[in-house]
Formats: sequence, C-alpha cells, structure tokens
Amino acid sequence: MVVSRTVLAVVLVGVLAACGAGPTASPPPVPPPTDQPEVTRSPSAVASAVSPSPSPSPDPTPPPALKPTAVPVPPKPSGVKFDEHIRVSADESTADITQTVTWRAPRTEGVEIRVYGVTECIGEPASPKPDTAGPCLVVHTPLPASVLTLLAMAPAANGTVSWTWTESPGCDIGVNSDPNGPAYYAVVLAAYSASGHSILAIAEPGLWVRPGPNAVPC
Repeated sequence: MVVSRTVLAVVLVGVLAACGAGPTASPPPVPPPTDQPEVTRSPSAVASAVSPSPSPSPDPTPPPALKPTAVPVPPKPSGVKFDEHIRVSADESTADITQTVTWRAPRTEGVEIRVYGVTECIGEPASPKPDTAGPCLVVHTPLPASVLTLLAMAPAANGTVSWTWTESPGCDIGVNSDPNGPAYYAVVLAAYSASGHSILAIAEPGLWVRPGPNAVPC
C-alpha cells in the first residue's frame, strides 16, 4: 500500500498533538459581587488603627520646698576683760576716765556687742559686818532690765569697745561711773543679732566695802 507523504505528515502531526496535550486547568471561580461598599481608609486612619495614641505625660512632681535654716542666737561672750584707765590733768583739776571691755568671742559678722552698767550693787548684804567686802555681782544673778544702763556698743568683729568721760578727781570705791549718767556698780555685756541675744557675761563684778571703825578715809 502506498501512502502519500502528505497524508503521513498529517497523521504524525495529529499523533504528536495528541501525545503533548494534557488536561487544561480551570480558571478560579470569580466570587459573586456583594452589596457591601468598599471602605477606603486614609493614611492617618490606618496609622491610628495600628499605633495607639500616646497617654498624656503626668505633670512632674515639684521637689519639696526647703525650710530655711534658723540662724542660731549668738553665744555668750567669752574671754571677757575689763580695763579702766585714768589720766589726770597737769593741774589735777580734771581726770579723763576711759573704760574698755574686750572679748575673744563671738567675732561673727552681723553680731553686735552691747555693754551695760548695773545700777545696783545687788551682791551687797543688807547689813554687812564691819571690815567686810565682796562683789556687787556674781554669776547666775538675775538682772532685770530696770537695773541696766547702756554704756557702749560695737560690732562683735571688733573685739573691743571703749567709752570716756571727764570729771573731777575723787576717791571712789569700786567702779567709776560718769557723773552725768546713772551710777553703776558692775559691768556686763551680751551679744545681739537678728535672731535674739545671748545671756549676759560679767566684765567687771564691782566691789562693795563696809569699812571698820579704824578705816582711814581716802
């Protein structure tokens, strides 16, 4: 049997096509349309949905107020000394009397020293025996303001203060005092500041004397 080349070619082509062909994949089903409208979110809305809003920061708690430190009352003057210098004129008609009080402490800035004369001889007994003597002022003696007269004042940093007056020479026992002011029998001082004042310190205790029957007047 003679087969023409044209027919053979057609047959081969059909056989080859039948061998290479496989099952054809079905396209995915298309979902049916819904009635829900499509929602479009803005970038800010998306960001809000993803990142939570930051909580407001609480106000910082202020530190507790510091109470001012109280300035202490100045201490009682210490290292206190009293000195009296008398300079008589050439004709002995007058005398310049200078009294000086010095102290070692306090020497603080802002502190003032005030010196007082004690106008009563508090330590003198009511009826002392003849030929006896003693101080007009002793430690721990209460001193009301009524028996104090201001003699001088100075900054504590100075460490010294003086006062002077002139009078006719005389014969005095105990502490001399200006005849133009109240007489005083002892000398005390205290330290003062804006916080208050110290207790009094004795600079000169003074002296009382009860002469005996054989005493010679000066």
